[in-house]
Amino acid sequence: EDGRGTSIVSAAIGNMSTLGLRAGSSTIVEGDRRGAPPKPFMEFSLTYDPYTHKAKEYKITSCARPHMRAFHLAWTSFLIAFIAWFSFAPLGPAIKETLDLDDTDILIANVASVGSTVLARFAIGPIMDVIGPRLGQTGLLVFSAIPTYFAGLIQGLGGLATVRALTGVVGATFVGCQFWCSLMFTKEIAGTVNALAGGWGNLGGGITQAIMIGIYNMNLAFPTCDEECAWRNAFYIPATALLCAAGLVYYLGDDCPKGQYVRESTKTHAGAIASVAKNIQVWILVVQYAVCFGVELHVNNTAALYYYNRFGVSLTTAGLVASLFGLMNLFARAWGGMLSDYTYRKWGMTGRKYIHITFTIGEGVALIVFSRIGDFGAAIFMMIIFSLFVQSAEGSTFAIVPYVDPSHTGSVCGFVGAGGNMGAVLWGVMFIFTSSFAAGYLYLGVIVIAVGITGLAINVKDTDPGRRGVGAAAKANTYKESSADGRNCLEIKNNPVV
Repeated sequence: EDGRGTSIVSAAIGNMSTLGLRAGSSTIVEGDRRGAPPKPFMEFSLTYDPYTHKAKEYKITSCARPHMRAFHLAWTSFLIAFIAWFSFAPLGPAIKETLDLDDTDILIANVASVGSTVLARFAIGPIMDVIGPRLGQTGLLVFSAIPTYFAGLIQGLGGLATVRALTGVVGATFVGCQFWCSLMFTKEIAGTVNALAGGWGNLGGGITQAIMIGIYNMNLAFPTCDEECAWRNAFYIPATALLCAAGLVYYLGDDCPKGQYVRESTKTHAGAIASVAKNIQVWILVVQYAVCFGVELHVNNTAALYYYNRFGVSLTTAGLVASLFGLMNLFARAWGGMLSDYTYRKWGMTGRKYIHITFTIGEGVALIVFSRIGDFGAAIFMMIIFSLFVQSAEGSTFAIVPYVDPSHTGSVCGFVGAGGNMGAVLWGVMFIFTSSFAAGYLYLGVIVIAVGITGLAINVKDTDPGRRGVGAAAKANTYKESSADGRNCLEIKNNPVV
């Protein structure tokens, strides 16, 4: 029962007929407005669409089921995944010295880390379209905890590259993060919600720089622990955090606003992949994401080593300075999504396109300037400016994603997300053949500007432009129930979700 004496099974049967579902069908197409709206499986704390049950607003301070609970589980699980994924980067100089590696070896390991995520993201998107984001997210977190636990046993480049590749699979949790939010919230606020969740998750790229250096120094405080011991024993904490996150996602989350996951497509797994793969707009966004998130991943992997080598600072200082780049995700990616939503309300999808192009070109210009600066303080300042643009471009990219193919949003998230990692692989390989990191950043800035201009080819249609406004017409299809606002954020769900 749903707590009000209504049988969930009875309500579900009634809802099936209301939505025009045949027995045995699990498909509900967003936008279906036939008949009376179905009754939610529980009271909602947010204003919601009466047919899809997706929230039309968000309350950051709320953990109420199902919408805000899913939002917070999405970004926190991705945050922890990001910390584990890039836990090696701030310890790179210490690992390099212990294993007698050079800068090229570290770059090869970096490529392995982001390269495996490309395959994982391509694969997990269509899988999540079938099983839902909650189970997919849980599986990725558990899988990646295993190699993270064994990271301290690395003995050479082969072991480092292998462990980093296996751990890199956890980067696919970004797909679950964005897909989960897209299922829970309407497209009108998709830019803001996806940007907040993605940006706060990406904070892991900055936080891990400080966390891993802190663990390293904590280990060094023990009289019997030297530099090698310190980094080898630093990975147990992020590995354990992955398992904790998996448990929270599995036991506390709801798959979608209807509780139990409901597919939005009647196509087979292969058919869904084919439908997304032949959409040219998907590939345009793949390239766009390669020069924003791909660049962020590459900078996360190289920034500490860049400052350590170019400016001669200590490992601790290099790691802390590098963390500033990722910490801008606290608000920068959200800015991108919010400004995209604002321009959408003003000018529709054209507004989303041009604000994205502006962010991307600004990113390229800032990166070129950063690469030319030889003063330590000025380099830090310019890196922050560059970070604001790159992360805003990420937010504006995924503000467009939910409109590309609404019935296969998980697959689109997987493809576009993989584009970011494809970019990181390309930039990592490019840096292997450049004379210095500074030269590599210069060439990369030029590439970013060129790709930003190609954003003019973005031509995604708004499937429901009438809902863009904020007047009476836009508010007509809205329900509100507020009695659930005070629900405990650690309440274990009791509805069926598997």
